[in-house]
Amino acid sequence: MFCLGVCSFAVWLGCGPKSDLPKTVKAQGVVTLDGTPVDLATIVLIPDAGTYSAAGVSDKDGKFALKAFDEKAGAVPGSYKVEITKTVVQDKGEKGGEAVVNVAYGLPKKYSTFTTSGLKLTIPDQDTTDIKFELTSK
Repeated sequence: MFCLGVCSFAVWLGCGPKSDLPKTVKAQGVVTLDGTPVDLATIVLIPDAGTYSAAGVSDKDGKFALKAFDEKAGAVPGSYKVEITKTVVQDKGEKGGEAVVNVAYGLPKKYSTFTTSGLKLTIPDQDTTDIKFELTSK
């Protein structure tokens, strides 16, 4: 009986509201490379000061929506460094009986890490739908 009570309590804790999560706001935008929308780009926000990161993936029109938590859309207001990546499969094959996939950067490599991207973003306290990451191949 004790085990049943403890297990029930554990399930109840896991299913309860996540009131300890910080406020998020809608954070949407578009990513382009030389003016052309980039599909399947992964946008990752790394917080400047101990908050929560956020991420999103762009669609065929380069549009993305950031999300900080599985159960809660949006990003936590604050300042972030940004990295944007896109992996492109160059070829697939087999070598020694094992599958081999060669991939390449689909964007200039400098954007793949926040230390070299030069990209920064501030998420305001209210919803924002006009974030623009205008990347260049030069």
